[in-house]
Amino acid sequence: MIRSALRSFRTLIGCGVAGSDYDGFGQSIVDDLRYLRRFRQCRRRAVLWRTPTAADEKTIEVHPVLGRFGDATIAVAEVDGRHWIVRERDWHGWPDPPRYVFFANEQDGIWAAADFDGWPQAWQQPVGPKTFSGEP
Repeated sequence: MIRSALRSFRTLIGCGVAGSDYDGFGQSIVDDLRYLRRFRQCRRRAVLWRTPTAADEKTIEVHPVLGRFGDATIAVAEVDGRHWIVRERDWHGWPDPPRYVFFANEQDGIWAAADFDGWPQAWQQPVGPKTFSGEP
């Protein structure tokens, strides 16, 4: 019984689990907490977002992880050597996931990721085409 409980705990935190892939992203609860902490730091930063170029959109769509989250890339920015991306979902709100998904990528992978509904006050929304919902 204790062995089973320890195995379950190790699986939950992603310890010793090869390719934990429960939601298609493959992160553990420890990674989730790390991403959440980093996103909270990111949303406090003043960021001037820009509308993605066609090349940006194509790169994101073919990425093995990023292309699966969200339906349209609505904003990108370069911050501290990281590539920040915000994607919007066509369908959002309960029971669907939050409206936006955020990624901050480094050269060696994803540094932060989070779903969110309200656009952070410190972030300036990009000027460009309207999103699916009709709001920038």
